[in-house]
Amino acid sequence: MEKQSLKTSSALVYCLVCLLSVSMDRASAQAEKIVVDTTEDNEDAGDGSCTLREAINNANLNIDTTNGDCLAGEGHSIIDVITFNIPLGQQTIIPNSALPIITEAVVIDGTTQSGFEYTKTHSLTCPNPTGIAPHEAKITIGRPVVELNGVSAGNVSGITINANGVVIRGLAINRFRRYGIELLNSSSRNVIKENYIGTDISGTKANGNSRGVVIAGGKGTNPNDNVIENNVISGNTFLGILVNGDERGDSRGNYVFDNLIGTDYTGKQLLGNTQGSRGHGVVIGQGNFKSFRERYFAENNQVRGNVIAGSYTTNLWLSNYASHNLVECNYIGTDLTGTVANGSCWDGLLIGGTRSNALARLNTVRYNLISGNAQCQGNTEANLTLQWGATDNTIEKNLIGTDITGERELSKIFSTDGIGLKQPANLIRHNVIGGHRRHGIHIYRGRGREPWNNQIESNYIGINPNGININNGGDGIAIFSDISSIFPPNKQKMMNIRIARTSITGNVIANNGHNGIRLEARGDEAGFKASLTNTHIGQNTIRHNQANGILLTSISTVTGAIPLLRNNTMTANSIFANGGLGIAFSANIPTSYDVFVDGEQGRKLPTPLPTSNEAPSTDLSSNRLPNYPLLLRATLKEKTEIQGTLLSIPNTTFVIEFFGNNNLDTSNFGEGEIPLGSISVTTNAIGKADFTSVFSFTNPGQWITATATDPRGNTSEFSRGIPVVTLD
Repeated sequence: MEKQSLKTSSALVYCLVCLLSVSMDRASAQAEKIVVDTTEDNEDAGDGSCTLREAINNANLNIDTTNGDCLAGEGHSIIDVITFNIPLGQQTIIPNSALPIITEAVVIDGTTQSGFEYTKTHSLTCPNPTGIAPHEAKITIGRPVVELNGVSAGNVSGITINANGVVIRGLAINRFRRYGIELLNSSSRNVIKENYIGTDISGTKANGNSRGVVIAGGKGTNPNDNVIENNVISGNTFLGILVNGDERGDSRGNYVFDNLIGTDYTGKQLLGNTQGSRGHGVVIGQGNFKSFRERYFAENNQVRGNVIAGSYTTNLWLSNYASHNLVECNYIGTDLTGTVANGSCWDGLLIGGTRSNALARLNTVRYNLISGNAQCQGNTEANLTLQWGATDNTIEKNLIGTDITGERELSKIFSTDGIGLKQPANLIRHNVIGGHRRHGIHIYRGRGREPWNNQIESNYIGINPNGININNGGDGIAIFSDISSIFPPNKQKMMNIRIARTSITGNVIANNGHNGIRLEARGDEAGFKASLTNTHIGQNTIRHNQANGILLTSISTVTGAIPLLRNNTMTANSIFANGGLGIAFSANIPTSYDVFVDGEQGRKLPTPLPTSNEAPSTDLSSNRLPNYPLLLRATLKEKTEIQGTLLSIPNTTFVIEFFGNNNLDTSNFGEGEIPLGSISVTTNAIGKADFTSVFSFTNPGQWITATATDPRGNTSEFSRGIPVVTLD
């Protein structure tokens, strides 16, 4: 499926859910009902009572094996409906062994038991920080009064389905050592609706199954079309929902809609799917639950309108071989109101699996609130991480690190980074990213494929579209090429770390505690080569960051290490009012401040001085340390005329870009507020090029600065500013 297929409107998706619900209601209206009237678990035909075990057997066989106790629709082609009429309302069924596997379409409807009620319909606002939001999600939660308790059943699942068109509705299913509900093989068009899975019957206490709902395998190339909707799936000891291919087929086209996952029935109190130091909310894909030799896909699934919170490891994981999935309008790491952090210990949303060749690709994540995650002290994870195998994914129009208003930070005391990016060719656009302890976006090498060709477009980082400060404690965007993130067993195998061709365009990056953008290549071991090359930084607004607008730093911490930071281009940006230089080169600023402790974020860092010009410049460190132009005169009459000289590499063509400024910083080098345009100049045999440029700007500001970019894309720092002289 092409990525465009994920653009199917939510209305069409909801039509499918409506059709499934209508089919369920029609089945209830047409079938003879099988009435469960006891909590017993026997199969005594003719004893005058109908147990759930007997009812499932009869529905599977389409005959009455109970001498009239459970009247099934003998010979009927319509779906049997198992209802409940157990005296005295709230009741608990405790199976002594596994219930029969469901092998034919049936409705098991716990809402028919006296006392069932719907408590409330909750609305979730779908964020869209840069445009009109899609329609809201609605979560309707019931209060089951029939409990299926697996405490005595052994190592089995609560309800196991190997059929199409099954509906499980209105039950509390808990304490099974395997799964609450398990869908096997070719199970398709099943509906899991309005249940409590993993909690007690009140929906406030964890009585976990090992896993809540598991969809395992599918029909080859056909979609499963299973729907998990309006449930409370919480308190399970390992995970809430798993959609996972297996040897019987891939898992495709399933819908996880409008559930409370990891909270109580109110959506406000934590009841995570976790035990000790492990646990996940929702996993789409293999996770690390399958052998590395196995390869099964989880594709075209949709996760929409859920609250997913309180997991230890990850709240939502698109893992090995998870492709073409849509994640939309979820609150990941908050409560139902979107104002309280209820996140994970590690990542909030994790894309990518346990190895780089098990691709998680072409997934779309949009209109979500992803905040309050990575809560464990000393953790270096993020609200959203793209790790091994995550490539060609789109992350757009999300609020990351804020509350639902987009105006208040919700993560700084918890999460380290907003987005952690380790893999190639992902698109991050139109998001608001703020309120993190360290960086807004952090690109670095973990293991596996290298992070090339990532695009960061039109985001608000450290600020929201209304200009409200939601700063990150570290850099707005940090790109590091170093060995510190490599796991020790792999360090000897990975002596070259390369990050290349990152595109950073059209973003507003403001108010962050350190630099707006930081590029760093660091050599920490002899013979180790760390390269960060061909970054394109264009048409961004970078302002009011506490350190520099853009910092390029190349550091060698040991003799024989080779850090390469070059061919990085900065053009048409508006850079002004930062605490340090607009563009700064340095080999002297340490990286130790990236290890955060309480109270460290936001502290003032050393500010590098402008680099001295040398002619010619052939330095191989930060961007080859290209010389900036020497501006001589700027006059304004009907147009703006700028004169100057470039002293650099002989017989080479450079692009000179000019900027107008209303103010300069104290160094007189630090600003580039208003891009005016550019010219090309070629140096002569001694490396000198004189230039005169005329622009039609009649209000260029009070000062002019300039940069120079060589043919390989190395851009210099800003020149010393000169005043604009107005001529009569």
